[in-house]
Formats: sequence, structure tokens, C-alpha cells
Amino acid sequence: LLVSKDLGKHLLEVEDLLQKHGLLEADISAQTERVQALNAAALKFSELEGYQPCDPQIICNRVNHVQTCLEELEELAAKRRKELEDSRQLWTFFQEMEEAEAWIREKEKILAAKTCGRDLSSVMTLTTKHKTMLGELGNRRALLHQTMKKGEKILAKKSFSSVGIQEKMREVCLRWKKLEEVTGLHQQRLEDALNFFQFSAETDDLVAWLQDMYRIVSSDDFGHDDYSTQALLRKHRAVVEEVEKHRASVLSLRKQLALLAPNHRQGVDVQIRVVEVEQLYGEVAEVAVLRTQWLQDALAVYRMFSEVHACEVWVDEKEQWLEKMEVPEELDEVEISRPTFPAHPKADPGGPHPTSGWGRSHPAPLPVPSWNRVVELVENKKGQLSSVLKIQNFLLEC
Repeated sequence: LLVSKDLGKHLLEVEDLLQKHGLLEADISAQTERVQALNAAALKFSELEGYQPCDPQIICNRVNHVQTCLEELEELAAKRRKELEDSRQLWTFFQEMEEAEAWIREKEKILAAKTCGRDLSSVMTLTTKHKTMLGELGNRRALLHQTMKKGEKILAKKSFSSVGIQEKMREVCLRWKKLEEVTGLHQQRLEDALNFFQFSAETDDLVAWLQDMYRIVSSDDFGHDDYSTQALLRKHRAVVEEVEKHRASVLSLRKQLALLAPNHRQGVDVQIRVVEVEQLYGEVAEVAVLRTQWLQDALAVYRMFSEVHACEVWVDEKEQWLEKMEVPEELDEVEISRPTFPAHPKADPGGPHPTSGWGRSHPAPLPVPSWNRVVELVENKKGQLSSVLKIQNFLLEC
């Protein structure tokens, strides 16, 4: 048993041989105690005086021979244990390498079957799973490094043929390197897909925002008076500022598109989408400018209406005053009333005109019939006052 060359053909068999060898060592240890006791008893016979049943030299030689055989047996047992321990290290190394290869094959199949997702949510889910796999890859890398060190130690002992060990180490290293390359490529594809779907999502959000802005700036609500139109104009200016802030985002779409992976940026759909965003932004900006002008024009119209209304009120007041005015008969009262009328009533209705501040580009139309009525009343009252004045002057001279 101790000189057997059978060191096992796999780890389980080696473990079984080690277990059996442990029992054998226990048996040898038990027999050693018995042999030591027998040797001690035999040596006592060699020391007897008088009658000696056996030659003391023969006894000593026999004891030495038994002790030598026992020591040789113990040496063989120790040698056998060392060989079995080395065999266990070897087969443990091979088993760990087999496990590493099996894990590599499993991950290769997973990576070969994986897609890069169909939308942003699925890509983010796959990215999370890939990060988990990268953590496993790091742990496996550390374990494989330890196993490689074990293989190097086995090679350094030169107890077994180095061909199989070196071949296995080289094979696993190549497969591991290939796995890391495939993992890196898959990670790059995921990053490219993530960038593409993020770009698509941002583009969709920008399109939705521009469509909302287009509905706002293309509104046909221009207010119903001066106050409401001014409020709409203030809101519209805030919208124009927001549109202008998004100009940089629209202009950067081309740069972002150029940074995408070739298989993504060369797609017809994404290029058409970018053109649609640019065109929609141009339309929004153009309509926003037009709405600004339309609101300003509406504000000018409502201000004109307000000033026309003020003019009408002024004319009505003058008309009522002239109709109620009584021509005095006394000279003193006539002299007081004369300065009330202007020298040229057709040119000036008698005071600062409410539309005097209106710009040349937006002349406020006067209420012509009412104005003519006021001029007519002024002329009549002036004629009456002149007649009274002439009569009073004539009476005064007489």
C-alpha cells in the first residue's frame, strides 16, 4: 500500500486514498507503540546475568532490525502522504480550472445571446445586469489569479509533468482574455445604445415642448382691450425668452448626433428626426416673431380705440356745453364770454386734443359728424355774440 503508484485520477479518488492512508497511518502509529514495548522487553533479556536463553547480540540485532523496519515504514508512510497531498493539490488545481472554464463558457453564451435593448428602460435594465456581471468577473479574476499561483507552485515542485499543467493554464488564460474582450465589446454596445436612446428621448421631449410652444405662439387670442393685450404681450415675451434659451439645445443636436455610434447616427430615422426638430424650432421662432408684431399691432389698435373714445367724450362735452350756453345781452358779459372761443375753431376745437400724442404711423380718426356739429355750434354762438357786441357798442356810442 505504501509503495503503490496509484495517486488518484481525480480529486474524489485522491480524497478517498488520503482517507485510507490516514487509517493506515493510525494503524502504524498503534503498532509503533507495541513494537517499542516489545523492543524494550527484548533488550532486558540481553542484560541478564547468568543463564541466557539467547545470545544477547542476536537479541540486539533483532531489535535494531525491527526498529529499522519501523522507521522505514514510517518514512514510506510520510512519503506516501506527501505524494497524495501533492496529487490533491494537482487535482484541486485542475478542478478549479475546470470550474473557471465552465463559468467562462456560461458567460460567453449569455453575452452571445444578449441584445442591447429596444428602448431606454430595457437598456438601463441590461446595463444594471451587466454591472453585476462585471462584479462577478472581478471576483472570478481574483480566484483565477490564486489558482494560477497554485499551478505555478505545482510546477516549481516538479512532482508531476508540466505539460498538462502549462497547457491548461494557457488554455484558460486565452479563454479568459477572450471573455474580457467580449465583455468590453458588449459594454461598449450597451453604452452606445444608452446614448442613442437617451438622445432619442431628449429629442422626443424637445419635439413635444416645441409642439406645445407652437400651439401657444400660434394662438389667435390677441386680447379684448388694452389691459388684456398687455398681459398677453408680457406672457408672450416670456415664451420668446424660453424659445431662445432652447436654441442652443437645438443647435447642439448635430454635435450630439455626431458623437453617437456609426450604426446609430447613420440611421435614416434619427437624421430625419433631427431635421424635423430644426424645422419645427424655426417655425416656432418665426411664428413667435409674428405674434409679437400682431400683439403690438393689437395693442396699438386698442390704444387708438381708447383715445378715440376719449375724443368722443370730449366732443360730447363741448357739444352739450355749447347747446346749453346762453348768449348774454349786457356788454360786460359779452366781453367776458368772447375769450372762451378760439380764433380758428375749424383748426382747433378749443384746447389740447386727446390724440395729440398719437404717432404719425397710427393717426387716430376723429368723430367727424360730432366734430362738425361742435364747429357749427361754435360759429353760431360766435355770430350771436358778435351781433350782441355790435348792438351794445352802437348803443354805447349813441
